[in-house]
Amino acid sequence: MTLSKLTTADKKRITQDWNELFPSLGVYKPMHLINRIGPILVGILLEVKSWNNSYIPTFHVHNLVRPFPVITLGLASTLNRQSVSLEFHEKKYRELAKIMSKNLLIPLEGDVELDKVLSGFKKYIENPTFPFQIEVYEYMILVSAWCGNTVEVQKAIDLAKKETYNWPEHVFARIGGVESWLNKLKEEASDSEKLKKICENQVIELKVDKLPSRNILY
Repeated sequence: MTLSKLTTADKKRITQDWNELFPSLGVYKPMHLINRIGPILVGILLEVKSWNNSYIPTFHVHNLVRPFPVITLGLASTLNRQSVSLEFHEKKYRELAKIMSKNLLIPLEGDVELDKVLSGFKKYIENPTFPFQIEVYEYMILVSAWCGNTVEVQKAIDLAKKETYNWPEHVFARIGGVESWLNKLKEEASDSEKLKKICENQVIELKVDKLPSRNILY
């Protein structure tokens, strides 16, 4: 069976269908739903496959305390890369959304405690989509620093050192090794006001200021 291509109208309808199931999220772009918790974005990308005939529901997080020109897919989690074609959208999307809701690393609605956010990062570390993701540890350290929680910053640094110390050298080659990486993170984490300013600027630059926003409790 030849699968139908997704038109602009199809993508708009699919986005609306998912948004109805996750009303706490806002529409960032067609096929992309997001809201903000303090210094991070969380959302669901309905990732359109290269043939433009199906999409893959993907939960993700983006760190706003690191300047970057686009929204990244940190902690990307899919339902075993299950894709949904236009022909099966009506039959499958509610079921997939229900499964995704049960397996979220970070809640998509309501204010969220810092402990719960960090727990989501740790859960991802236990079963990552692919190995050697140093940015997950950076999230933990810098989000804790944004909150001004020096205890959690140190815990995250200790965890990063423990978990990454025996990683292959090439992972850290471009940044001078594990110690250099951790020292840079410690320096960044020492200035929570600077991190908050970076976050504020990123909210504007990425044009997410009109999206729903929640509080991170610390």
